[in-house]
Formats: sequence, structure tokens, C-alpha cells
Amino acid sequence: MKHYTIVFYTTTGSRRSIRVNNPNTDLPLPLIAEAVDQMLANDVFDPQAGSLESLSRMELSVVERSVIL
Repeated sequence: MKHYTIVFYTTTGSRRSIRVNNPNTDLPLPLIAEAVDQMLANDVFDPQAGSLESLSRMELSVVERSVIL
């Protein structure tokens, strides 16, 4: 299983994270960066709790499992 974790800073000084399960990892990085920029430009979070301000980090996690018995 793969997932992206995208962490944003908010206008209130806290952080918000979004997890994207089973992403298409073949997409070029500039296209992914453009999508993240769209998230920042079109903030869907409640501004009272803190609007998205900037990107903190984005990570790709890959979990592999092997059945042994």
C-alpha cells in the first residue's frame, strides 16, 4: 500500500495534514506540486480553525507486507 501525507501550515500557526491513499506515483512531480498549489489557493478548511497558508512537507509512504506462514 502507498500513500502521500501532505502537511500544511495554517494561518493560526498550527498544522493540518491530508492523507492520499493509493496515489498515482507515476505522475511527474511538477504536476503534483501544481495540485498542492491548487489546494493552497482553494482552501476548503474552515477559516476559523485556520486556513491553509503554506506547505510544510509531503511524504510518500510505501508499506509492504509478506506472509511468512
